[in-house]
Amino acid sequence: MTTGSAQHTPSSEAIVAAVVMPQVNVNDQEVTLLGWLVEDGGHVLKDQPLCEVETSKSVGELPAPGSGIFRQAVPAGEIVAIGQTVGYLGPTLTAIEQHLADAARSTGDQATACAAGPAALEASAGAIELAMQYGIDLAEVPAKGRIRRADVEQYLATHRAPTRTAASHRMSGVPESLPPSLASLVVDEGDLPDHAWAIARHLGATRDRLVTAHVMMDVTLTAAHTWIANQRRAGQMVSLLPLLLHAAAAAVQVCPKLGSFRLGRRVYRYPELDIAYTARSADGRLFTPVVRGVDRRPLDDLANECARLNMGVFRGQLNASELAGGCLTVSALMEQPVRFHLGLQNAYQSALITAGSAREELALVHGKVTARPVTTLALSYDHGLLDGWEAAAALEAVKTALEAINVS
Repeated sequence: MTTGSAQHTPSSEAIVAAVVMPQVNVNDQEVTLLGWLVEDGGHVLKDQPLCEVETSKSVGELPAPGSGIFRQAVPAGEIVAIGQTVGYLGPTLTAIEQHLADAARSTGDQATACAAGPAALEASAGAIELAMQYGIDLAEVPAKGRIRRADVEQYLATHRAPTRTAASHRMSGVPESLPPSLASLVVDEGDLPDHAWAIARHLGATRDRLVTAHVMMDVTLTAAHTWIANQRRAGQMVSLLPLLLHAAAAAVQVCPKLGSFRLGRRVYRYPELDIAYTARSADGRLFTPVVRGVDRRPLDDLANECARLNMGVFRGQLNASELAGGCLTVSALMEQPVRFHLGLQNAYQSALITAGSAREELALVHGKVTARPVTTLALSYDHGLLDGWEAAAALEAVKTALEAINVS
């Protein structure tokens, strides 16, 4: 899992750091803290696992960002938001308690101003989100201590469930309820599974932040298919995926903006060529494992790493750290009879490179009509970060790299 973040690094008697939940993977805005691995008020070392965290994709551990005394801020089983404080790290327990007391005094003047809102109540991020979706006043939810999502769910179960508010539909623009003329024509099949809903929310939020545009280009796969055939004859089952990763890295070297993303006007760049790809589990869930240092790996190594990660997807044994930090994503639908597909970029990325299925096209080669394998590549990019000419040059680099695969 990504290292837990802190406001400061505890290095003196005066410093207490708030340990916050990091962005574990691109799909989740909240995670479940399954259990603590250290005692409340106990001493921890830097990088020592503090707790187990469950995302929509995997279970991982949150390491300590520094050494010192650790005080827990949320109970086990709590749903916590990304960026929420889960504990405090300091030189002594007394220093932590003093820090919290000082913080409480400094915010005391603000309590009256927000007393009427849900923020004045002790409630988890999951509880607040669910209350907002259904328009529930958290003050009406009975709970012992901090209000949790389970308390709101229990409230919903014992009261007539109100209609979800417009806030829960702002992502898609769907009205709060079905039009009467449509209600009798459809069957309500209930909510999406948590995993699918997390992806839908994530992609909807990403769409709202980007100005997405697309360019497409055909590429000849003769060299790629020869390399794949050679690998399979040698006993290694491979696909186009490692070649697509290799070509995507070449494109980032030509157009570094592909490895950057934009938040409003501010631009951020990933310093390493770590590239994600889409993989589908046996039960139909989508994952985006990340291959590290793609530009430094030979094709055989890329193929082996993809095989290892694919097995992790199949067995449900990926670590959270294996799903985080990709600078862009590649996707291939080689087994489906589609010419191309246009996807949506992942959060904190600006580019997605996709490949459709291979098809045969006739071409005149050395005076002879020859059938050759061709696929269509598509690059989805943020037009607020790079223009169409730059995107076309980047996709041309992908094409060139794929057609120049060394088959010897």
